[in-house]
Amino acid sequence: FLFQRCHVGRSKALVAREAALRFNSSAVIQAYHANIKDPRFGVEFFRGFTIVLNALDNLDARRHVNRMCLAADVPLVESGTSGFLGQVTIIKRGVTECYECRPKPTPKTFAVCTIRSNPTLLVHCVVWSKMVFD
Repeated sequence: FLFQRCHVGRSKALVAREAALRFNSSAVIQAYHANIKDPRFGVEFFRGFTIVLNALDNLDARRHVNRMCLAADVPLVESGTSGFLGQVTIIKRGVTECYECRPKPTPKTFAVCTIRSNPTLLVHCVVWSKMVFD
C-alpha cells in the first residue's frame, strides 16, 4: 500500500510524490498540499496538464476534479479503493462517461482510515463509536 504507519501525520501529496519518484526519478512532479476546491485550482490550472491522475478520498473532491477536467478538456484517470477492492476509470469529454454521469450508490460501509483519521459525517462518528464500544 502507498501509505504506511510511518506516513501518519505527513501530507499524502508529498508521500505520493516521493513514491512516484522512486519509480522514475527524472519525472517532474509538483505536490500540492491544499484543498482541491480552492479557487487557484480552477479550469485554467487543469488546462496546464496533458492528463490528470486522481486519487482523492472523498466524493465532493472527485466530482469537482471531474467537472474541472471536463471543462478543461483534459483526460482524467479516476481511481479509488474500498478496503481491498480498487477501480480505475478513464474519463474523456465526448468519448467516455463522466464520473457523475451515473449516480454512485450511497456507501453502506466506510474505510477504517476515514473513520479513524478524518470523520467528516455524523455517520462516521456513529460507526467509530460502534467500533470502539461494541
